[in-house]
Amino acid sequence: MNKYYDNNQLIDITLLYIEDDSERRLFYTRLLKGVCAKVYVSANVEDGLTQSAKLAPEIILTDIRMQDRQGVSMLQRLRELESDVPVVILSICEDVACFQKAIELDVSAYLLHPSSVEELKNTFCKIMKKCRPENEQEPVVLTDTLVYQENIKSLIDKGEQVSLNKKEARLLEYLLKYQNTLLSYSDIKKHIWPGDTEVSSASLRTLIKNLRKKGLSSLIQNISGRGYLLNLPADK
Repeated sequence: MNKYYDNNQLIDITLLYIEDDSERRLFYTRLLKGVCAKVYVSANVEDGLTQSAKLAPEIILTDIRMQDRQGVSMLQRLRELESDVPVVILSICEDVACFQKAIELDVSAYLLHPSSVEELKNTFCKIMKKCRPENEQEPVVLTDTLVYQENIKSLIDKGEQVSLNKKEARLLEYLLKYQNTLLSYSDIKKHIWPGDTEVSSASLRTLIKNLRKKGLSSLIQNISGRGYLLNLPADK
């Protein structure tokens, strides 16, 4: 069975639904809870942005017209905070301008209200298949005995699977993207906790410590007063 979806439910997906219309919000929340394993709901733009920063959802479902057209500005702010999160529009808006703006903001799908359970489920599954191709991702070799399997968010250490939580996986993937490059404390915190300006240095140290305990102690280096880097051999 695929880790992210089966025939009945998106089993390991966190979905954030942002909608200010109370009737539509109630209607679709009931449908979504039969589709996704973890559904969080926001009734306004500001709460939606806060929830997005805290939850790091796999998919965001929202309207493009909210609170006097704030839906567009919200999407722009979401793209600044979470440039790669798939966003699905669910709206009564059929204007060409709405579709064009959705394209500009790299929206993954545009659904018109009313949408059925099957339409929602099929849309989400297609997105997850595209974003997380279960069988197409090669493991990232870290050492002779340690690899990272991105599609299951796990390290494989001497054949044993070591699961990572969301923030651990997000940190490792960020370090891998810029391997052998020093990343400042502030840049790392902005990436792991987007939108949270109050995150402490202690939180970052704890996250690094936990990741090191899972087999990366010799690979993650701290340059005192400057930042961290993932030090991989050139032939890895």
